[in-house]
Amino acid sequence: MSNSIKVINRANKRIQIGFFKNRGPCQPSFDAEQTIEVEPNASKSVELAHEWEGRVQKVSGATTDPATWAEIHFNAWQNMTFADISLIRGYNGSMMFSSSDGTLHTGMTGNLWTEAPQQFKVKDTRGNDVLAPTEPYTGGRNDELVAYYRRKVKEGNAYLIPDDHPSSHGTKDTHINLDVYEISSGSSPSIVPPSGSRVVALRSNANNKFVCADNFGNNPLIA
Repeated sequence: MSNSIKVINRANKRIQIGFFKNRGPCQPSFDAEQTIEVEPNASKSVELAHEWEGRVQKVSGATTDPATWAEIHFNAWQNMTFADISLIRGYNGSMMFSSSDGTLHTGMTGNLWTEAPQQFKVKDTRGNDVLAPTEPYTGGRNDELVAYYRRKVKEGNAYLIPDDHPSSHGTKDTHINLDVYEISSGSSPSIVPPSGSRVVALRSNANNKFVCADNFGNNPLIA
């Protein structure tokens, strides 16, 4: 059975989307395996290999700039697809995963930038508005930003720190939708709770390897 992600552009401008296959467990890549452009209010589907594990990212600046990560692992534990939205490495617009069969629904649709603490509002390398990482590559944690997200994002809908394992959701479906939103001034956050999602506290997959979410720069997850 093939794996696919349909990217749906909810913005009023063209977006560039990168697909980044992990180099190994908990080893994200910053070199896109492929990139696509999606026109406003349009969609485009991409097929991915068996056991593909990595992330989908809106490339509004450099690939290392602060950005929302849509992480996914196909054909993982019990041949399931696991997906999550992560704000650990930044925020450049909301994203929402859903499955074609309706068993997966996680993420957010509204604008988290507008009401965020001012000190975390930064620009990417192309001058676009983004929010800083909750855990910068240089180390440490932006606790005030984490607290802000806790108020705005319903529990289980995004990784804010590496221990937010209830935000990893599993489905048997291999045809996944990803709605991508833009940052626009003046809109208030709209948080979408999970509807029928299967929340999995991940331990190990069938190969006794951990199905990792965003844990780059930390120790591998240990059961």
